Amino acid sequence: MKRLFNISLFYSIVLILSSCDSGSMKDADKMKPADQVEVTGPVTVLKTGTLNAQSNTNTRGMFQVVTNAEGKYFVRLTEDFTTKFSTGTVTVYLSTSDRLQLSTSGSFQLVSIVGKAGEHFFPLSGAPDGKFTHGIIWCGAAAIPFGFAPLN
Repeated sequence: MKRLFNISLFYSIVLILSSCDSGSMKDADKMKPADQVEVTGPVTVLKTGTLNAQSNTNTRGMFQVVTNAEGKYFVRLTEDFTTKFSTGTVTVYLSTSDRLQLSTSGSFQLVSIVGKAGEHFFPLSGAPDGKFTHGIIWCGAAAIPFGFAPLN
């Protein structure tokens, strides 16, 4: 009986993680991955943090809020950024905590969908609210965290 429970538990976990692969579509998941935005010239790092992997993913890299010489704001994922990309619904958020609370209005800001490893710049409409203290990498299809970064 214990073996059957362990097998069931294992397959349940696999099902949850693989559900990111097929993906139920929520509003954030309907976004297409943002095209690579080219940022030329120097950028000023306003906040930065190292990504901590969650949910047995290989998420790593740096999550930064930066501004360029023209005064435009971006979320930057650094050259060493990676996570589980078989999902198609890897979503980038700014958050007021290390846990994404989609049911709490004002506790997060959707940034973009990301579809590949490496450096990315995602434009923001303006300076992000100072209440956002964390960057979040999220699997929208399974509603599970892939990583978070405390921003300092």
